[in-house]
Amino acid sequence: MRKINNNIFSNDIFLTVSYFSLLIIGFISIFSSQHSNDIAFFSLENEAFKQSIWIVLCLLIFFFVSILEYRFIFDLALPLYIISIFLLVFVLFFGQEVNNHTSWFNFFGFKFQPSEFSKLSTALLLAKVFDSYSIKLNKARDFLMVSSIIILPSIIILFQGDAGTALVYSSFFLVFFREGLSINFLLLILLFVVVFISGLILDSYILYIFITIIFLVSIGLSLKNYKKILNSSIFFVFTLLLVNGQDFFINNVLSERQKMRIETLLNPNSDPLGAGWNITQSKIAIGSGGLSGKGFLQGTQTGLNFVPIQTTDFIFSVIGEEFGFVGSILFIILYLLFLYRILYLSENQKDKFGRVFGYSTFCVLIFHFTINISMTLGIFPVIGIPLAFISYGGSSLMSFSLLIFIFLRLNSVKPSLLAR
Repeated sequence: MRKINNNIFSNDIFLTVSYFSLLIIGFISIFSSQHSNDIAFFSLENEAFKQSIWIVLCLLIFFFVSILEYRFIFDLALPLYIISIFLLVFVLFFGQEVNNHTSWFNFFGFKFQPSEFSKLSTALLLAKVFDSYSIKLNKARDFLMVSSIIILPSIIILFQGDAGTALVYSSFFLVFFREGLSINFLLLILLFVVVFISGLILDSYILYIFITIIFLVSIGLSLKNYKKILNSSIFFVFTLLLVNGQDFFINNVLSERQKMRIETLLNPNSDPLGAGWNITQSKIAIGSGGLSGKGFLQGTQTGLNFVPIQTTDFIFSVIGEEFGFVGSILFIILYLLFLYRILYLSENQKDKFGRVFGYSTFCVLIFHFTINISMTLGIFPVIGIPLAFISYGGSSLMSFSLLIFIFLRLNSVKPSLLAR
């Protein structure tokens, strides 16, 4: 049986307080980016007002989740995953297209994105499978089984045209390294990423020559070790396939807008008034904030709407312009402390279900944090990744909040006897 503490604030005050602090920062930033528009605050056309409604709903859900039983959360994992997969398929045929992505339902002005909630169901099912079975990630069958939980929703999301959200699911694989996957796999993945990025910069024939030279050298150093020769050969073939498959990925998977964003990242001056406008204006807004910022509601880039989609993808530019370098650094420190607390609590969970779910939550959030801020600074392509708890969006806010709420609930369950 499990001893359960029903005081929702007793398990971790810092994580709870920092979560609500981020919500406040997010609302202030959204409000600031909307205040110059001629839209009444109490209007469904005002994103700040709609975000305040979502925040109130989050508060209600916070109290609801706090009374859920551990066993109920554990048993909910598989049904919730099945429902999320159904919704992902359903939205392909009956969803609303937004920014060339068929991934939204629209209910009376409120949009619902199933791909955001499937992150929660994926994290829950991963945690349940790792906890319920003796998973050995060095065995191909076990590795493929848990990998399929991640790959299935990401493939469906790719069919929706949302490559950015699909990419988020790759962060779940980082959990595998905590659960026993060799670090060599991580190094191999990083090497493939380097090859892929190099293919965007260099001509293919240069990469072919470079890869072939490395292969021949490795063969020459392993003439008497047939296992190493075999591994080198397999790596050589996969690398060539990656280089060849790069053109297919760019031309058939990415949308025209995403292609232009990659081109803009590689060559910022290629289309300064088109695809490069967002990044250019975001960097101007952040840079114009100086050391201490222009002050709340005083941002000119923000107030005059120079930065497109500022309440979502480029919300960090509001913080940078109005609160400056100091405010941005303090915000980043708070966010990193928030993430570190999740990581610390995850490592100290008493069972695998809580630990895997906590690490999944950490990996998803740090992925969003890193990629979003990198986008606003112009060091990563703009792929539509929101800044969790800060960017406008009801689906994303609810999804991220549920990850935190459920983790807080799991953390409040102190197992005296690990028997269900």
